[in-house]
Amino acid sequence: MEDDWRSLLADLPLEQRLKALAVYELARDRAMGQPLETAAATLRAAATAEGLDAGHAWIPAAAASISADTGP
Repeated sequence: MEDDWRSLLADLPLEQRLKALAVYELARDRAMGQPLETAAATLRAAATAEGLDAGHAWIPAAAASISADTGP
């Protein structure tokens, strides 16, 4: 799995990359430090709500980052 999930956004159009970054921040606020499955489900739901492909490769990598993050 990619360590820097942001690099997986490189093949997306700019508008989708910006939405993905916003989705990540929203999901991080809601699922930080939660189990990987919870973080992934939160990301997929937010991505779907924003019209993004919830099966894109950045989702599991970003979920791992959110799950591992315990905050400041």
